[in-house]
Amino acid sequence: MSQIPLTAAAAAVAFLPLGGALPPADPVPDPVAYAPYSTDPGWGRPMDDHGGPLYGDLSVFDAITEHGEAQAEDVPYCDQPATLSTVLRDDFGESPRHQTQMPQGRSVSLWASEEMGTWTAVYTRADGISCVISSGIGWQGGTDPIALLREEGLLPQA
Repeated sequence: MSQIPLTAAAAAVAFLPLGGALPPADPVPDPVAYAPYSTDPGWGRPMDDHGGPLYGDLSVFDAITEHGEAQAEDVPYCDQPATLSTVLRDDFGESPRHQTQMPQGRSVSLWASEEMGTWTAVYTRADGISCVISSGIGWQGGTDPIALLREEGLLPQA
């Protein structure tokens, strides 16, 4: 009788199925509706459910007390403007396309990338912290930033 080294025997046993069959794979999760395409009023951007005039109710973003790495994953992304700018430039190839100044030193700007086809709307609060308020795909060279902000409900219709 030949001797099989213990480690080889243990490895062979580890790969033998129990009971002759492999366990069923984890079920595939049901797809989740993507917010902009959902008709459920609970979906959408944080400021959409709060009413308000131009840009919706941005006080939702003013109320965020933590920013950057200190934020929870379920809180809209806010950070120092230089950090957010670096992320948009380096990760998405976006650059600023339009900025609307608001009272109290606040602003809303649109960043976009022809190369990636992405766009991001950024709200800068009175305290200087910038927050992503909306983003999407489908940006092409020549896209009118004002028209896009109107389509997204971030500017009133003309």
